[in-house]
Amino acid sequence: MTSTAFTRRGDDIHPSRGARPFARPDLDDPRLANLLQARTPDYPTLLAALIAPVRWYTLRVNTLKADPEDVLELLSRELPDHRVRPSPYSEHAVEIEVKGPHRVRPDEERVVVADKFAAESVYVGADLYAPGVLRAEGVRRGDRVLVVSERGHPVALGVAEMDGDEMEDRDRGLAVRVDRPVYRAPKVRATRAYARGWIYSQGLPSILAVEALDPRPGESVIDLCAAPGGKCSHVAQLTGPDSKIVAIDRSKPRLERMERRLRRLGIDWVRVIHGDARRVCRRLRERFDVAIVDPPCTALGVRPKLWIEATYEECLGLPSYQFSLLRAAHRVLRPGGRLLYATCTLTREENELVVRRAVEELGMEPITEALKPANPAGDGALFLPHRADTPGFFYAVLRKE
Repeated sequence: MTSTAFTRRGDDIHPSRGARPFARPDLDDPRLANLLQARTPDYPTLLAALIAPVRWYTLRVNTLKADPEDVLELLSRELPDHRVRPSPYSEHAVEIEVKGPHRVRPDEERVVVADKFAAESVYVGADLYAPGVLRAEGVRRGDRVLVVSERGHPVALGVAEMDGDEMEDRDRGLAVRVDRPVYRAPKVRATRAYARGWIYSQGLPSILAVEALDPRPGESVIDLCAAPGGKCSHVAQLTGPDSKIVAIDRSKPRLERMERRLRRLGIDWVRVIHGDARRVCRRLRERFDVAIVDPPCTALGVRPKLWIEATYEECLGLPSYQFSLLRAAHRVLRPGGRLLYATCTLTREENELVVRRAVEELGMEPITEALKPANPAGDGALFLPHRADTPGFFYAVLRKE
């Protein structure tokens, strides 16, 4: 057997909740523990929650094309192995059960090592594709294989669809067809509901953040970090085709993918601009009723997370960039306009302290409503994974005076 880093106990490899040695993600920078402990005294429990996916996978219903009842009926037929239910928190959302954890019992001694991004996807049921393979020594097409992360987390069992040397050399193609992941999330993109543009995969906190913002039909909206398009498309859904929406992002490939998603949803009235939003906002003559700032962050709340690569320096350095985007949004808001600030991270430095700076330096008025299952946090609302069973997330709604 090819040597690798995973740990065996008898015949079982079981990285489930409470199991060792993978009961929680490693902190590559242990100084992050201080920031997380400042967030919540039970931060070890918070960390343990991050290594598992949410129990209920959330989809936003695209009410431009379908009613939630129709979506529930169709998904229940197409995904008979998963329970489907209306969200208890949002009338615009439905939830699908995530199954697991399952014991991963290797039938063979062949191992395929995947990079972090691929391993975290396979962990919840995705197939493994060649670009995500790091090593697959001795593997032959048709072999029963164990997929592990580069740090040894066993994430799934499956069948090799190509030889190991092909997996390592190719930049495309299915490498391992996964049939037993640790967790099994629904394959939403294979459904007719997805193909018809009836649904959009979006975390519950992100959906509720837009609902707290309360965008209204006919309002003008600017989204400064728009890709991949979850909040932008939700706003378009709520405000309708008579609204004016400007979506900015500095990544052209991400914008192009967002435009494809908007077409699938039937949204064709969003004006897309490629560029640094801070510079774009300086050129714009329009003034907007609503602004959205969802800036780059350390993403500490994203689940599942096998290990955490973010650094202490990033947690302290990103807030100045995040505030610069918030200040640019403030510049193009009309007096009385509303701004949504949101991140998928957990540190006070990137959340409450950025919002507090907007209040103190820009004179913005905090008007956040903490929609359940969020809790108030400073001038915003916070979702803690180990308490709400959601991704970790923060949002705040501010008004320009």
